[in-house]
Amino acid sequence: MARRRVTIRQVYALAAALCARAGEPWPESFDEASELIGRVRTEIGHPQPRLEDCPPRPRPRGRRQLDKRLHDQLVDELLGGSRSRDPP
Repeated sequence: MARRRVTIRQVYALAAALCARAGEPWPESFDEASELIGRVRTEIGHPQPRLEDCPPRPRPRGRRQLDKRLHDQLVDELLGGSRSRDPP
């Protein structure tokens, strides 16, 4: 049986459950989330507690093009194709 990857929905649910268990409020902004991540990583002794300390992960090539096409398809579907399209 093939193993499925964790979904974003599962990651958010796990993060929310861990925040609740630790008595931490859910972060409402990017800065609040970064501060909480850094604090928790420091508490557990993580070798790179701040996200800035981690090397950036390479992005797959062509992803932006795919993201833009997917965005355009979703907008067209939601608006019933009434949106003007950019020429190819």
